[in-house]
Amino acid sequence: MNMDNIRDSKKDMDVYKNYAEKAQEKLYENYWNNETKSVMNNFPYSPEKEEGLNYWWKAHAADAMIDGLKRTKDKRFAERAESIMENVFKRNGSLFNEFYDDEEWMALACLRLYDLTGNKKMKEYAIRLWDDIKTAWWDDEIGGMAWKKDEGRKGRNACCNGPAAILAARLYQRFHDDNDLEWAKKIYAYEREYLVDPNNGLVYDGMVVGEDKTLQINKEWLFTYNAGTYIGAGVELYRITNDNGYRMDAEKTAGGSMQHLINEYGVLKNEGTGDGGLFKGILIRYMEQLYQVNHDKKIADFILFNAGKLALAGSNKTGLIGPVWQEAPEEPMDITCQLSGVFLFEAAAAISDI
Repeated sequence: MNMDNIRDSKKDMDVYKNYAEKAQEKLYENYWNNETKSVMNNFPYSPEKEEGLNYWWKAHAADAMIDGLKRTKDKRFAERAESIMENVFKRNGSLFNEFYDDEEWMALACLRLYDLTGNKKMKEYAIRLWDDIKTAWWDDEIGGMAWKKDEGRKGRNACCNGPAAILAARLYQRFHDDNDLEWAKKIYAYEREYLVDPNNGLVYDGMVVGEDKTLQINKEWLFTYNAGTYIGAGVELYRITNDNGYRMDAEKTAGGSMQHLINEYGVLKNEGTGDGGLFKGILIRYMEQLYQVNHDKKIADFILFNAGKLALAGSNKTGLIGPVWQEAPEEPMDITCQLSGVFLFEAAAAISDI
């Protein structure tokens, strides 16, 4: 993959802001439901697809709006993000969800919106969710956060540990509760010990402990979003502690991802639609966060390279983005893929401002 001079090929870095704005416009145009003031799961509209709430998809839809708010300072994005969240809680019947990782994503979005708007209701939501999330911890010699609440709880997956560590660290940075920092450190330590390949930094999807106390880890499941949230946790802990070990962990995982989680064109791999449509957008989000602290040109160029491929060929005439960033998608298409595209272009736009 040749990414030499990818920046020099763009005389006007504002082009990435234009890409981000267009992707946001198409997200709104194709997926916004004006009756519910929220987003739909699929385009074109499908009654069957709308039967499921998809709590965590909606949390990321709110996050996409918050990205737009951060870039433009336009309050319409804040209004949309808040509306999406309130619609989720109304349909869900409560603030809480049976999946701990879903709650973590919503809490992160609420906290980001509080950061940008000062909306105290969002702060309250984030803290209430965090109080529930903490009950996920396995109180044994191994530790780790559970994935799901029912059936005696399930697994100790990366998907519920990485975001929890990010959330705990950010809560500490904002509200200075030492307990939150201890939570961030111990969750991170669990994931680093049990779910991260020490050779390349790639993150295994999850672990279960058998009745005989043996550890069962599926080392074949290597998803981009697990790498992303581990990078994000390392970045947040580095910001707090200035411990270079956290930054170096994040850099190793980013390097492993850029080498092993790509396709033959050097673009982040296709992980399907549905939940998988969100995965690589999450990795990109936290790689951009890593770039903010280490200013590594390789990371910036990788993000811009992916953004360039998507801008060149990755959307159709309707403006839909699919799971393959160098190919136009067919309809219908899940919102998750559009969200990943928004995250990519917003990350590229943010890099152009650094």
